[in-house]
Amino acid sequence: MAFLNLYRSSQKLANQIGVQAILPDQIQADEKLPVIWLFHGLGDNGTTWQRKTNIEQLVGQQHLAVIMPDMARSFYTNIVYGGAYWDYLTEELMPQLRHYLPLSAAPQANYLVGNSMGGYGALKLAFTYPEKFRAVAAISPVVDLSVVPSIMPDYQAVFGAKGLTAPENQLRVLAKQADLGKLQQLQWYHAIGDDDFMKQPNDQFNQFLTSDLGLQVTYHTGAGNHDWTYWNEQIEQVLRWLPLEQQKGHNK
Repeated sequence: MAFLNLYRSSQKLANQIGVQAILPDQIQADEKLPVIWLFHGLGDNGTTWQRKTNIEQLVGQQHLAVIMPDMARSFYTNIVYGGAYWDYLTEELMPQLRHYLPLSAAPQANYLVGNSMGGYGALKLAFTYPEKFRAVAAISPVVDLSVVPSIMPDYQAVFGAKGLTAPENQLRVLAKQADLGKLQQLQWYHAIGDDDFMKQPNDQFNQFLTSDLGLQVTYHTGAGNHDWTYWNEQIEQVLRWLPLEQQKGHNK
């Protein structure tokens, strides 16, 4: 596999920002690759999955791309006192990378995966644009923003004084506003360790997904904490679970 460390100037952020990419060594001229959009958590950046897991080796037998953007401490939102990271991700980075790199835009070839804050981001993106993706895997996701002040002293820089309770930031609100038929077409994976401090809200959120929304969710619980030991184990399971295409890319 090839590993790319790309820095570009973002108009949305008015700044230089990086994104990491894993690509096959051999790509045909007309190919469009399936894509895993792999999101990092709070306190990490776009390099973390590459540095702390075996992601490059794990996807070595798959003919696909893995894109790992740097989303800072944004919680995948437009920061109140900072950059418009949500707009950057959805309106700039994702579409422009499809010009830079041979990435498929076909919904059946796009997958969302994230841990902790990145799990929140993956769920938020899936609820907002379910028609653009095939599957979403949230590992130890932040599903209840009331926990944020305990893990993020600077949270008001991102959310402002009332942003933690604002409807546009609530996953349950976004899910209820989404087209249920489109949500049901997605494949869902949700994992949380038994010793994770967010186990109870994740159990409750999974109940919401399955009972209230009627989604078919692969819910994985068991030994594990909120750490990279658990996430390194989980990314391997997620890659086995994802409905990855076996053919060489998509021509869309």
